[in-house]
Amino acid sequence: MRRLFCIILIMGSIVSVSAQNRQLEDFMESLSERGARVSVSRVNDKYHLSRRYNVTFDHDSLLADSICIFLDRLARKAVESYRYESHRNGNDTITYSIGMRGYGNNEDYLIDLARVEPAFSSWFNDYSDFHNNHSWLYPNPYQQQEKRFMELLGSSNRKMYFGARESVLFDYVGGRGNIICASSKENDAMGTYYHFDISPLDSLLTVLLPSGTRQKRVHYQHVVGEPVDKSTTYYSTDYLLPKRKGNSESTGMLYVVGKKQGAERIYRQLLQAAQHHLDNNPTQCCVLEYTKSHFKLSGIKNTTKLLINQIAMSSFLMADLDKSGTLYILRLDVDGEYWIPRDWKQIQ
Repeated sequence: MRRLFCIILIMGSIVSVSAQNRQLEDFMESLSERGARVSVSRVNDKYHLSRRYNVTFDHDSLLADSICIFLDRLARKAVESYRYESHRNGNDTITYSIGMRGYGNNEDYLIDLARVEPAFSSWFNDYSDFHNNHSWLYPNPYQQQEKRFMELLGSSNRKMYFGARESVLFDYVGGRGNIICASSKENDAMGTYYHFDISPLDSLLTVLLPSGTRQKRVHYQHVVGEPVDKSTTYYSTDYLLPKRKGNSESTGMLYVVGKKQGAERIYRQLLQAAQHHLDNNPTQCCVLEYTKSHFKLSGIKNTTKLLINQIAMSSFLMADLDKSGTLYILRLDVDGEYWIPRDWKQIQ
């Protein structure tokens, strides 16, 4: 399992392969081995390629201490950093916010988000770079998550340097810790842009699925704007318009692979293929979110139709390796928003 997660983290790298970034990836792996929950988001967009680690853990002061030691070293090379500590009556509060990479020829300054407005864009020599790194072709899950972070952190002293190209936030309160590591780099292929083609993953899926794989055709439908009932909803979005008013629809197949059928191996190969796809197709509009046992890969089939005609047609692949070792794979073609019911794993 250690080798698996090492491969996942290494293949997830989309920033320059520097000693500092390798050090960060190795540290993320070590946190996972010690019980922290590590998830990664990657996105290929028209102007930029981005990655985010999100790490959470509960009630482990030793883990918090090792993170502080690591971030102290990291802060020495930062463009700007902030640290706060409070230890009162046995309650610890620790915050680190670090801007590792900024703008300008030397990447040595950050942009104050509070002043980023079109009327003031001339104040910043690198405003266009900032805009390219903080705007998206469509409001994908990565952008939605960043927006929530900004709203949560904007009114508190736990400020994250979203005005940086590469930043780290560590927040530890009452025994619970959270780390966000976000980085973005320019897409060298910007201006040459194509739509997401999931066919290589479909072909691989056909090869990987063993004989005897249980399968079920699925069809999900929901009304746009309808309140999401958490008791019946597993996954949903609210940012893609359907091609017609009314319903969003998803059609596809559910596959179930047992532990003895090689479920773990198949999961690993599918995730590696998804990583490979993002690595080798920077012009395709897609997002990958993953842990060592769950991933979602989605992408827009036709960005022109989305932007001009507001027709949101996309491909979606999700795999979940549960605690029993059973692998559930959901492959959907989606018209409009995503909506998946809570009981999506039921095969009968």
